[in-house]
Amino acid sequence: MTTSEAKTNLRPNASPNLVAPGAPATTGPRSLAQAVQTAVRTLDGSMLGATAHRDAGPAHQPKTLLALLTYCYARQIYGSAEIEEVLRRDANLRQFCPNEFPGVPVIRLFRRDNCHPIRLCLASALCYLAEQKVKQGIVTKVNKMHLAEEANRRIIMAMFIDATDLDGN
Repeated sequence: MTTSEAKTNLRPNASPNLVAPGAPATTGPRSLAQAVQTAVRTLDGSMLGATAHRDAGPAHQPKTLLALLTYCYARQIYGSAEIEEVLRRDANLRQFCPNEFPGVPVIRLFRRDNCHPIRLCLASALCYLAEQKVKQGIVTKVNKMHLAEEANRRIIMAMFIDATDLDGN
């Protein structure tokens, strides 16, 4: 990296995108879930705070929780209690945590300790959604600064909803 290049916490994907000769090349994720998985996979894992013991199940692993919260916030599901409830019903969400459901306290703690990685992955997921709108002709361009601000707004919204839920109980 030269000194004029911006530093990033995202690593390039080490595996090449191989396609058969004559087959159309795919240029990125084809769904929000794939976009989230790509963002999480390319994030430097050392940025994430541990939330459970190493022997905890997959639903309590940092990258799993990061993918779960990123996906939910991109779909405008903010409250930790709502995330837990939707996780039990939504097959797309269950792919992040097969047969295991992190509870509200785990979700809140993870978000508190990992706001920056969530913000990075969420901005990437929102970029995917915005690019889909460009392809559909709904919008004409993607403003990455606006997407970063939107990612931050969604995290604040999740914190606000959880704080309101705590006050109401």
